[in-house]
Amino acid sequence: MNNIIKITPDIVKKRCLTLISLRNRAYESKTNLIATIILNSPLLVVAGNDWLPAYELTRNIRKKTLEVRQALNRLHTIRTSTCYRLLDSLANIPSSGEPILVLEFLHTFYDSDIPLNVRFHKLQEGCRYLERLALYRPVLVLTQEMISRDIEVEDYKKFFPILQSTAGKTFYLEGDEPRRIVQPAFF
Repeated sequence: MNNIIKITPDIVKKRCLTLISLRNRAYESKTNLIATIILNSPLLVVAGNDWLPAYELTRNIRKKTLEVRQALNRLHTIRTSTCYRLLDSLANIPSSGEPILVLEFLHTFYDSDIPLNVRFHKLQEGCRYLERLALYRPVLVLTQEMISRDIEVEDYKKFFPILQSTAGKTFYLEGDEPRRIVQPAFF
């Protein structure tokens, strides 16, 4: 769980594009990562899917400081639902220098309603935007290794190497262990 946090302090200070590939969703690790960064500096989070931490992030920050509102004011978020919106968001990010965390960058490219050649072209364009942003600030890109639906697994195998070739550093992490629910015995 804390693997992401251990590699963060070095990465958040350097201008580069870093790719972190997770085996599972790792919600708790992502929340801890966001909390760790916004306690020290502003952060722009670009979410490629619907998940963004809210209550858990507030609880996590409250454990570390009483200035929760000030820390949360340093967090700026953008939600993208399609690869077109993701590219538009990346193209219009102002160059203020704060770190950028992109959650589930590849998720928006799995839409089978968009022709595959268009998705490849947009993915390459998105990688160019990430490279451009990494010239001026730290950019962290988190992706989840696809292990569910067959179509997404095949797309992941095609798309991930393109994204990986763009990154300056790539880390592969296991993510959070699933929580075990234990029911106590009554007798």
